[in-house]
Amino acid sequence: MIFEFLKKICKRKPRTISFYGRTDTGMVRGHNEDSFCSLRNRRLFVVADGMGGHNAGEIASHLAIEALLEFLSEEKIREMRGNDEEIHQSMLAAFAHANQAVMNKAAAEETMKGMGCTMVACLLDENRLHTCHVGDARCYLFENASLQQITTDHTAVTYISKIDADNKEIQIPRHVVTRAIGFNSPEGPEYHKTILRPGNRVLLCSDGLWNMVDHTRLEQILLNAPTPEKASETLVKAANEQGGRDNITALVIFY
Repeated sequence: MIFEFLKKICKRKPRTISFYGRTDTGMVRGHNEDSFCSLRNRRLFVVADGMGGHNAGEIASHLAIEALLEFLSEEKIREMRGNDEEIHQSMLAAFAHANQAVMNKAAAEETMKGMGCTMVACLLDENRLHTCHVGDARCYLFENASLQQITTDHTAVTYISKIDADNKEIQIPRHVVTRAIGFNSPEGPEYHKTILRPGNRVLLCSDGLWNMVDHTRLEQILLNAPTPEKASETLVKAANEQGGRDNITALVIFY
């Protein structure tokens, strides 16, 4: 009993972090189907990118995050801190819970049929960043002035036919998401554990950012930004300057 008490009072105070998220409709879309959340008490960060017509994508991304937060409650996260394997399994289970919530909503309402979202979530436990995702919402780690992608895009290349200026049929490659919240898939979400060091920066984003802003520019912005707020705002601005063809979300964490 005394040993357990000493463990609790001697537990290291969490490192102070700063973070900021920004989402934007972009220059082309009529509404924003991206959603994000950042919770300091839980050290939990999420970005979701909705898919589906009639605003269903927006509902899917909101619902997925709500369901994830319901599963990964503040009490649950507090209880599992320090246990990497429990966090791993709980994040996978939280994604399954979110997936079922979106599927249930889509099945209950005809206008929501076929809706879904890509999603990436990060839980920070001391210096360990636990990342889980489906689809092409990404998580990046910026360390030693270099940017690396932690997540792997769950996409496949298909081809669509198009008639060119000479009236000839050409095949245009198109990337299609192969895993998403709201759909049954034999392959579940993907999980990674990353060790963070002082000075590291983490970026969570939707494809509306990385499709418009190349890797080098992302790297430069994260290197030069003095605060997470400035980084997020500059990233969104850069995507819009390149055309802003999709909704844009950037959530930046300074460790």
